[in-house]
Amino acid sequence: MRKLAAYYFLFYLSISVLQPYMSIFFSDKGFSYTEVGFILSLGAFVSVIAQPTMGMINDRMRNPRIVLMSTVLLAPLIGLGFSFSSLLAVVIALNVIFTWFQSSSAPLADAIAVEIGSREGFSFGSVRLWGALSYALGTFFTGFIYGKYGYDHIFIFFLAVSTLVFVLLFWFPNTKPAHQDTTFFEQAKEVVRNKPFLFFLGISMITAISSATNFSFLPIYFKEMGFDKSLLGTAYAVAALIEVPMFWVATILCRKIGSFNVLSLSAAIYALKCFLLYALHDVYLTLGVQLLDGISFAFAAGTAVEVVGRFASVRTKATFQTIYAAVTWGLGGIFGNAAGGVIADGMGTPFLYVVLFGLSATASVLFVYMDRIQSRNKHAIIFPTKHDSLPGNGP
Repeated sequence: MRKLAAYYFLFYLSISVLQPYMSIFFSDKGFSYTEVGFILSLGAFVSVIAQPTMGMINDRMRNPRIVLMSTVLLAPLIGLGFSFSSLLAVVIALNVIFTWFQSSSAPLADAIAVEIGSREGFSFGSVRLWGALSYALGTFFTGFIYGKYGYDHIFIFFLAVSTLVFVLLFWFPNTKPAHQDTTFFEQAKEVVRNKPFLFFLGISMITAISSATNFSFLPIYFKEMGFDKSLLGTAYAVAALIEVPMFWVATILCRKIGSFNVLSLSAAIYALKCFLLYALHDVYLTLGVQLLDGISFAFAAGTAVEVVGRFASVRTKATFQTIYAAVTWGLGGIFGNAAGGVIADGMGTPFLYVVLFGLSATASVLFVYMDRIQSRNKHAIIFPTKHDSLPGNGP
């Protein structure tokens, strides 16, 4: 558990120095909001293909840790190329290769963590919260550093921290798939035939469109509203810091009200956050609203990953996790970033948050509906394996 916690701490520290600032990095290079949205949505499109592919490879490997190590090492090396070109065609080409590896790291590690946690008796949230803590610290300090010195070197910082992650992986716990003879076709068929999982994916994608768009365009929101950009890191840090205790709270709530109700509550909180960002035009109120962002994310992230793990059989753990990531942050990112760029250019970034409010509210209602279906028929929205059950949703 300690090695897993150390991994999540360093991995999300590496994310904190890069991803919150990618939209403003490209914007400062002279790309329009629509072009920024296209670059980011293209990366999301690549992840839709990359994540399931890497997940299937991972489930067939005798040493899945090797796949994770390759993604952690290659992504930052390729990412250095962004610092040396302002040509849209070059940036697009680099982004395709960069995203292939970078987007796969988190779900591959999550699959390992969920499997080890279920075997050794600890929840995924208990290790994932260390990532929330490091993300909070990282965004807080990098916000001031980048605000003072600029955003030109974010990929150099990403390489530096990723190197530490790669070294740590030599001591990372490893797992061996239970079925080495599974074909890619059999893995894909198991996903397609699992209708409850597909329904869950559809609802989760709606929430992901909202959260992915906000993640990419919050820096643009700061820029358009004339806020002090040095506080941008603080905004992400506020959200991430509250995640630390909220991962623990989410575990308790799952036992009391059920996983789907926790996910519904998460989406409702996010809807409130989006409405307040539209209504409030003060930087310090915006920082306060970020608390809702962190609460919502912790409730969703810790719960959803364990839910996905129980939808899968023992031979497709990584496959299901990477498909979940591909559909939510992948397809959700494609639609969110592409549409977000057009809406921000045409109607302004504040109006974008009205749209995100509607999406999150819709997802909240659908999660309640999913919970009601399961309450009427316990096996309607449940896992394909006999002995698995959702946290908080009965035996």
